[in-house]
Amino acid sequence: MRLVSKKNGMLMALLLVALSGMAQEPLVVSLDECVRIALDENPTIKIADREIERVDYANKEKLGALFPTISLAGTYGRTLKKQKLFFDIPGMPSNPEGIEVGQDNSFAGVLQASMPIISPTLWASLKLNETETLLALESSRSSRIALVNSVTKAYYAVLLAQDSYDVFERAYSSAADNAKVIESKFKQGATSEFEWIRADVQVRNALTNLVSAESAVNLSKHQLKMLMGMEYTTPISLNGKLSEYEKLVFSEVLHTANISMDKNVDLNQFDIRAQQLKQSLEVQKTTWLPTLAASFSYQYMAQPNDEVKFKDYYWFPTSNAGLSLSIPIFQGGTKHYKKKQLEVQIRSMEHQRDNLKRSLELQAVSLTDNMIKAIEKMESGKKALIQADKALSISQKMYEVGMGTYLDVNNAELGYVQAGLSYNQSIYDFMSAKADLEKLLGTTIEN
Repeated sequence: MRLVSKKNGMLMALLLVALSGMAQEPLVVSLDECVRIALDENPTIKIADREIERVDYANKEKLGALFPTISLAGTYGRTLKKQKLFFDIPGMPSNPEGIEVGQDNSFAGVLQASMPIISPTLWASLKLNETETLLALESSRSSRIALVNSVTKAYYAVLLAQDSYDVFERAYSSAADNAKVIESKFKQGATSEFEWIRADVQVRNALTNLVSAESAVNLSKHQLKMLMGMEYTTPISLNGKLSEYEKLVFSEVLHTANISMDKNVDLNQFDIRAQQLKQSLEVQKTTWLPTLAASFSYQYMAQPNDEVKFKDYYWFPTSNAGLSLSIPIFQGGTKHYKKKQLEVQIRSMEHQRDNLKRSLELQAVSLTDNMIKAIEKMESGKKALIQADKALSISQKMYEVGMGTYLDVNNAELGYVQAGLSYNQSIYDFMSAKADLEKLLGTTIEN
């Protein structure tokens, strides 16, 4: 039994080694590649495309009203009580009992067709089809812009998490090196046990921060993969650092100097809905106009009594064609008041558009201001990080030669962590505000 157990253990170990060797290589992606994959795989974009397809079919459905409608029907009727015919003519005998007329059964096959000839309301409503298509396209564009914004910010969030991890890793490495020096001094009796314990606690705290930073990196990658429509098990790797975007900061500020809302999706969709409302008003006005329709009917029928056999049924055709003219005269003022309602809505939408545009412009100014503030923080943070790194190295050397205290080292490590996190955060804030501004201006995806 022990031999079998050992063999099973060895097989499991070999299997684990084989599986680890077959581990999937991480997919190295850039920001442009993340955006491209997201636009191809994200379910939100697929839903938006399906909506465009649905609107196209809906427009074709409405166009079908211009063509003739043809129907075929079969009817059967049974006479339960026949009509009676009475005679009361002078000079002729009367028939008080009456004479039954009509047949017991009625069979008919009917072919009917109708087609509008003059229908102003139908023609005006067809113009709404093009506007509905424009609205669907703009809605799809809005979904794409929102997705690009989310993917871009998620990409920067991964870089921020990775850079923060590097800061905590540097602090942990420094704390571990200091702990080794203090442990060596403690064993030699050159320092107190309290100082060695404090150094050990510092290392463990630094390790806790490092583990938390690693979790943040994994979580941010999962969020990015979710937006890209990828499986969580697919490993990805992002090259580069947030500091590489520093050289692009000033040029991006110049590009966003001119703010225009011409491509804003919210404003464009609002304008399209306003256009739909105006077209609805035109449709309402056409309801006062007359309509003309053509119709055709062909009927093939038989009306036998019960005693007649089926083979002796006499079948005969009838047909008719006609025109139907409808002129609306008075409907209690319903059309007039419906028109008034639409006119009030149109005037209200004009005020709503002005309010929406002012709100969007305020958002653009706020985002631009955030970008400028982020630049100021970035410049200060970069200098602080350089100084903090230098101070950390100096404090470590001074402590090693006995010219400094461990408190100086701790303060230098804390200053380095704060400066590193602040510097990376300032770059992220700038790039995030820039992405939000591009989304607001509608320049993420060009028309």
